[in-house]
Amino acid sequence: MTALGLDQRSRSGFLRGALYILLAGLCWSFTGVFLRLAPHFDSWQFLAWRSFGIACVFAIIARVRGQGPPLTRLIAMGRAGAIVTCALCVASVGFIVAMKATTVANALFLSSCSPLLAAILGYFFLRERLSLWQASSVALGLAGLAIIVGGAFETGNLAGNFSAVLAALGFATASVSMRFGPKRDFSPAVFSYGILTFALSTIICIGEGAPLLSPPSEVLAALAGGFLAMGLGFTFFLRGAPAVPAAGQTVLVQTETIFGPIWVWLAFGETPAVTTLIGGAVILAAVISMAAAGASAPMPTGAT
Repeated sequence: MTALGLDQRSRSGFLRGALYILLAGLCWSFTGVFLRLAPHFDSWQFLAWRSFGIACVFAIIARVRGQGPPLTRLIAMGRAGAIVTCALCVASVGFIVAMKATTVANALFLSSCSPLLAAILGYFFLRERLSLWQASSVALGLAGLAIIVGGAFETGNLAGNFSAVLAALGFATASVSMRFGPKRDFSPAVFSYGILTFALSTIICIGEGAPLLSPPSEVLAALAGGFLAMGLGFTFFLRGAPAVPAAGQTVLVQTETIFGPIWVWLAFGETPAVTTLIGGAVILAAVISMAAAGASAPMPTGAT
């Protein structure tokens, strides 16, 4: 095949991969809608069924691909797999608690700080050096975070915003842990985090006497939030990720952050505060800047 043919094939693959990642973020952006469709469920009730749906999706994916049992593959991954599982569990709990305690926009904008927090963790734990451009992007993102959190003192959403930052820290920890073994398949950790979060949430619900099976419509909404929104999203992401560099993935997947607040505004009239919109715009600019800096930087030695 000629060099021109290879270039066209590579470009076609990139465009197809980029479309898949855009669709992944779009699927994930509906999480807030499914959450608002379960108004009587508390965070733990919703988490239980959402996590169960996520675990089911990854069990099906593993079966279709002819892979071994997810738990067996997770054990083979060792400490990195365990850290990713626990970090994703913390991230999931923080994210849903945040969406219940504050607006969807607050939760999404603050959790989108995860690439910036991952850069900080990578600096300390993987010795990944930050360029001036990258350090400036992190500082810009932290400024946006401060704007949103500062607005929370007036609106009473401080606890929800704290939970969203905790979610971002969980996602960042998972991301950094995955870089200890970048060539591994971490999908068993996603399955295991679904099982772990389901078990934890179920135990808490039983302890609090909260019903898990009623109302049925809210059970279906929570299940759909895991099986459809997260399941389809992960399916699209796994299809597109091999063809798109990490920096591009970071930007393209922001469709979740952009469209998430729009859906709940259209469906439920949930309007974010002005400070949320300003801080969110600053955070998105910082994430895009960080992605651009990563695209132009050499691969750090800690990520090999």
